[in-house]
Amino acid sequence: MFKWGVIGTGNIANTVCREIVAGGRHKVAAVYSRTLSKAQKFAEKFGAKCYDDAEAFFADGDIEAVYIATPHSAHYKYLLQSIRHGVPALVEKPFTVNAAQAEAVFAAAAEKKVFVCEAMWTRFLPVVRKVVERVEQGKIGRVTGFDGAFTMPLRLIKPFISDRVYKAEYAGGAILDLGVYPIAFSEMLLGMPDKIDCCQKVIDGVDYEDVIELKYADGVSKLYSSFTGLKSFTGVVRGSAGKIIIPNFSRSVKAAVYSNDGKKEILRGKKGYVYEFDACAADIL
Repeated sequence: MFKWGVIGTGNIANTVCREIVAGGRHKVAAVYSRTLSKAQKFAEKFGAKCYDDAEAFFADGDIEAVYIATPHSAHYKYLLQSIRHGVPALVEKPFTVNAAQAEAVFAAAAEKKVFVCEAMWTRFLPVVRKVVERVEQGKIGRVTGFDGAFTMPLRLIKPFISDRVYKAEYAGGAILDLGVYPIAFSEMLLGMPDKIDCCQKVIDGVDYEDVIELKYADGVSKLYSSFTGLKSFTGVVRGSAGKIIIPNFSRSVKAAVYSNDGKKEILRGKKGYVYEFDACAADIL
């Protein structure tokens, strides 16, 4: 059983921890929250120790790694604290709220030789790993781009989502909550772009809609994230010799590979958060 310390006690922490514990390979050993009553309530669910003192939490000898599930604005602080204590860290997306913070974390982690990883669960899903494998095998030729959208219209979800996403001080906005998924998918397949074009709809310092083009020497990825609009969640990997269609690409359980010569292959796999935790535990061990 790999033993995790959890920072944050919100919806995502509860959802993720319930799943990974049920798989039998992971244990919540300790939890930290600035509010002791929240830490206690969370700890009772998982038979864990609870802390409202971060230094004491990081000093807990039972923790093999921490899972950071706080609002985006706190990721940087807890990543640096974890690194300073020599504790490996898996942090919810987005890794940090800007590039400067990410570079500072990478530098600190390299200096202290501490493992850090972003909990972009999409990268670890079995179907997505199969998609990457087929691309590497040249099944659709040279990749020329990825088309993907992640949207959650406010009129449909406002009662069910935290007000955090609408507040600039908590690093709210569509691109950090939603746009990171298609961006990460494109980067996974094509690497860093040569040029980035982005048009945003901004209200009170928070982006509600983002139209993004990542331009490469041989193609372009067309991406979209929005709290207002609605587009298909189907992702399409375009290639010189075919395409891969991935329904609900951020949490996909199925994909179809189409070659220009008429061949078709269906890829299947389960979704789940446990795959990223399995991968991190294996790397750390």
